Amino acid sequence: MTKERMQVRVREMLVNGTAKSKIFEQLSGQGVKDSQLAYAIAAYANPARRDAHRGKVRILIAIMLIQALIGFIVGFGLGAHTGPNAPWIVGGLLAAIPLAIGWGFYQNLVGAYNACIALTLIQFYRLFDGLASDPIATIVVVAINIGVLALVWYVREKLFPDFAVITPKKLKGRYVFSD
Repeated sequence: MTKERMQVRVREMLVNGTAKSKIFEQLSGQGVKDSQLAYAIAAYANPARRDAHRGKVRILIAIMLIQALIGFIVGFGLGAHTGPNAPWIVGGLLAAIPLAIGWGFYQNLVGAYNACIALTLIQFYRLFDGLASDPIATIVVVAINIGVLALVWYVREKLFPDFAVITPKKLKGRYVFSD
């Protein structure tokens, strides 16, 4: 079975109400890695969960739009010193990442949540660069980033309960699903 066919089959079975663990048992060992199968199963946000957490997702989308606006303004300022078209290019590039993540939130894609978590964690150490020169602003920025990270992680956990940090949950070497 190809990866694309497996994803279609998983989606069909989940829509029909088949338990996630049963899907994993049935499709495991049919030419696709178990990790890919587990990811496809865990990445499904059922409609009831999506409806229950729609407001939280909208808040995350609003936060990403604000970050895109800030990124565009900062990029425009940085590019203004380079050349005539650079402000638009740099501003657009800095706005593109939060816009892409916000679109992923809107589409209920677990990859958007994982990307946001990973990018925040990777760049977390850089938040402390201005601590010596402006400690209050730095603490505020750190607190906002921690709050956004916690909200993204919380919403991801509510929509996709079968994920650990960035991969599907494993217990004693076996993938586990919340059926």
